[in-house]
Amino acid sequence: MKQIIVVLSLLSLLATACTDKKSTEEPSSEVIDTIPTLVTQVQLCSRLYTTEYQIHKIITHDDKMKVSGSFMKHEFSVNLPLGDRRIAIPMNATLKAYIDMSDFSEKNIQKQGKRLAVTLPDPKIILTSTKIDHKEVKQYVALTRHNFTDAELTSYEAQGRKQIIASIPQMGIIERAQESAARQLVPIFTAMGYNEADITISFRKKFTIKDLGQVVEVNKKD
Repeated sequence: MKQIIVVLSLLSLLATACTDKKSTEEPSSEVIDTIPTLVTQVQLCSRLYTTEYQIHKIITHDDKMKVSGSFMKHEFSVNLPLGDRRIAIPMNATLKAYIDMSDFSEKNIQKQGKRLAVTLPDPKIILTSTKIDHKEVKQYVALTRHNFTDAELTSYEAQGRKQIIASIPQMGIIERAQESAARQLVPIFTAMGYNEADITISFRKKFTIKDLGQVVEVNKKD
């Protein structure tokens, strides 16, 4: 089964819920010194959406009718003439990245003089939707074969979803989510009196394909 994934667009989402008019003003000359106050300001962001991917995927399936067995102790497998069945299913999917700030606490902040080191919670990726473009489905079914059933189409769509999730590490969506979160949070700290040069925002680890089970969520409504 040959799979093709094309990333159509990458959108950076603005975290308007995290900032108010004060964040657009010049940093105050007085640094707000209490860590609890810093924590409260970050928690106001709640769920910070950072990145969205629109994906177009072609799910393909090709099977043949075969006859197999053994003759004179030799195994054989023969494709039957006019036994081909092929299908190409266009599917659109949406992936969104976010960081949940609800568990952000004083443990995530280290302060040394004017320097501020912030460790953000792990990013999360949601497969929010998938949709098959039924008008553009292409299929060929030999006269000796039956048409693809709804159950088969549903199964192929599920396979496509799994392949999209498995390809997330190659898309760079996790890294872009981290970068976007940092850019959106820096103005909060500068508005509280910190210089941007003194602010370090990081994450606890670099994620790999082994971590997908912890990072990826699938929208149950989909």
